[in-house]
Amino acid sequence: MSAGPLGLVPADPLGLLRRGLHRPGKIPRYLFGLLVPSSRWGPEWRRRDGVVTFEPGGYAASPRTRPEFAANLAHEVSGLWALLDDLEAHDLDRSLEVGCGYGRLSPWLATRSDWHVALDPDGRALANATEQYREWELEFVRGRAETLPCPDDAFDLVVTWTVLQHVPDGTIGAATSELRRVLSPDGHLVCCERVEPPADDHIWPRSIEEYDRLLAPLSLVEVRDRPVEPTWSDAMPTDEPSERLLAFRGPDG
Repeated sequence: MSAGPLGLVPADPLGLLRRGLHRPGKIPRYLFGLLVPSSRWGPEWRRRDGVVTFEPGGYAASPRTRPEFAANLAHEVSGLWALLDDLEAHDLDRSLEVGCGYGRLSPWLATRSDWHVALDPDGRALANATEQYREWELEFVRGRAETLPCPDDAFDLVVTWTVLQHVPDGTIGAATSELRRVLSPDGHLVCCERVEPPADDHIWPRSIEEYDRLLAPLSLVEVRDRPVEPTWSDAMPTDEPSERLLAFRGPDG
């Protein structure tokens, strides 16, 4: 797909049309954001210094109401926990969340380990997370996936949730290399990422086979559908999400 006049790859036209019909109020913001990408008035995402970040509402864009948001979070957490239970990933020493945003999943992941680190490149989101969870023993750290500020073999569990799909092709190799580096030899890496089209101007879908190749020598041990609330198809242009839960095991696992 060729880039548009602003150097952006156009999203799926039919998908954009369906989103526009569901949320017509967002059309002016979207168009303005394309013309003035440095503005804070526009789409819920921004690309700054080669990193895609989101406004607070953009981290979980499908729910249209607070009840739907709560239901979406419950479905995602229950699906993630079911996978971690099957992997026997509990009572861990150390866990890492790459791309935590404002900490939507952070406290839930933190219950799995004695020490949880939540990392994101967006300083504003981390400030929100620190304020919201100031009474929790959570460590919020600023950093990028391709240069993780973490020692080798440090974490028994590493999680990315719709994060790698926002990493451009030019840096995805560095990001996956860093994930492998910080994972303990017998640890687990769990990714929820888009594995099929449509692409977008800030999303790079990669197949399951490509993630398997990028994360070798980790072993792909489980693939599941992304858990979503029943109202998903009412809010999004596709009936089913194109993300998958991918579970990898370290070489000594």
